[in-house]
Amino acid sequence: MGEQGLAFATRKAIRYRAATLFSKLLKQLRDDIDSSGELDHLLSGGYVYNPKDHRIFYDICVAFDALYFESRSTYEIAGKFILNFGKTILDKKFTEQTIHQVLKESGQDVDWIDHIRESRILFFHETAPWIALSIHKRHPLECSLVVMKENLHHFDDPNKFITQQQILDSWKGFENAIPTIFDWLAKEIDSFEKK
Repeated sequence: MGEQGLAFATRKAIRYRAATLFSKLLKQLRDDIDSSGELDHLLSGGYVYNPKDHRIFYDICVAFDALYFESRSTYEIAGKFILNFGKTILDKKFTEQTIHQVLKESGQDVDWIDHIRESRILFFHETAPWIALSIHKRHPLECSLVVMKENLHHFDDPNKFITQQQILDSWKGFENAIPTIFDWLAKEIDSFEKK
């Protein structure tokens, strides 16, 4: 269990680094587009933006992959730790459903759990992410990332892409879930000690 605890802490730290890199790269791309002065021309002609360093598109995909991979891995390791702790220390059989129920009873949305699991499977085993930007405001430039699950020309089916808001919701879901789960586990430990 000690190693699982260390693995959780390490994965959590890697997850933060992936998120930091992801955020930094998105800001860099936005600033690059904004300073290019080409936005109106690109949008009116339906052209693709060519940044000074074309590798930034791939870097964003790497950071996105890492963010989802690390989020799911960290969640899975936390779950394994809790299941193992329940069995070994508390002599209780916890399941993944137990953890879901704890989150639901605390009023939290658990959709993010399946979202990152399914997305990680999709991008790990079946396809690659492609990126686009949704422009919200031109001056100053405000935009958000869209991660396509396939090479899209139209964005009329939300099942075929992931929005930056969904990425943010998954991040927040995880951030809210972990303290809730460990608070619940602390109460289970208190109950066990009283018995």
